[in-house]
Amino acid sequence: MAANVATVIALIVIFQHIVQHTKPANRFPAFTEWSKVPLFFGSAMYAFEGIGVVLPIENKMKTPEDYRGLSGVLTLGMTTVTVLYTAVGFYGYLRYGLRDKPIRGSITLNLPHTWLYTGVKVIYSMAIFCTYGLQFYVPVNIVWPHITSKLKLNRRAAKIGNYIFKTGVVLITFSIAAAIPYLDKFISLVGSVSCASLALIFPPILHIITFWDEKDRFGPCRWHIYKDVLIAILGILGFITGTYTSFDAIVDCFKNPNKLGCKA
Repeated sequence: MAANVATVIALIVIFQHIVQHTKPANRFPAFTEWSKVPLFFGSAMYAFEGIGVVLPIENKMKTPEDYRGLSGVLTLGMTTVTVLYTAVGFYGYLRYGLRDKPIRGSITLNLPHTWLYTGVKVIYSMAIFCTYGLQFYVPVNIVWPHITSKLKLNRRAAKIGNYIFKTGVVLITFSIAAAIPYLDKFISLVGSVSCASLALIFPPILHIITFWDEKDRFGPCRWHIYKDVLIAILGILGFITGTYTSFDAIVDCFKNPNKLGCKA
C-alpha cells in the first residue's frame, strides 16, 4: 500500500512536469526505424509481463472469480497500467524529444536536478524497495524447497539458509543491473529473453500439450491450436530478434560509450 501511494505521488509530480513545454506532435516521426522495433518488443514485454505476481494474487483472493472477466481486477489493472504507460511515453517524448542530447532510458533520468525531482527518484527507489520481495515470492517458493530437500537442513539451518539465499539473489540481480548501465537496452534484453518466453512461448505450448487428448477443449475446427501456434511463433520471432538486437546494442554501447543513445 505504501508503495502504491508513493508511486501515485511520484506520477502526479512527473505528469505536471512533462505536460509543460511540449513540442507539437507533427514535428516527430510517426514511426521509428524497423531495426528498432525488436527493442520496442522487448521493452513492451518487460512492462506488461507480470505472471509472477498475477497468479499468486489470484490464488490468495477470497473470490478468485472476480479476478478475470471484462470487469475483473486483472482487466481493470491492465487497462490502468496501459493508459499510464501510454501517457508517460507520449508526453515524455513530446517533452524531451528532438533535443541536442538524446532521451535517456527512464523518464526519471530526464528530470531536472532539483530537490523536487530528486525526491521523486527517492520515492520510486523506496517503492521498489517495498515491492522487491513480492517479485521474488514465486521464484523463491519454487527454487528454495528443492535446495532444502537436497541439503537436508534442520529447521534453524534452513531458516538461516533461506535468508542467505534471498540476500544472494538480490545481490546478484543488483550486480547485473549495475554492470549494465544502459537501462533501456537491458530492459529490452530481459523482456525479449524471459518475459517473451513466460508470456508468449511457454503458455500456448503447455496449453496444447495439456489438452491434446481432449480435442473438444480446442473449440470448433480446433481453432485454439492455430491460435496457440501463432502466439508461440510470434513469441519465438520476438525472442530471437529482440535478444539479438538488444545484446548487439549493449555491446555497441560498451564499445562506443559516447555514441548517440548510449549515455548511461
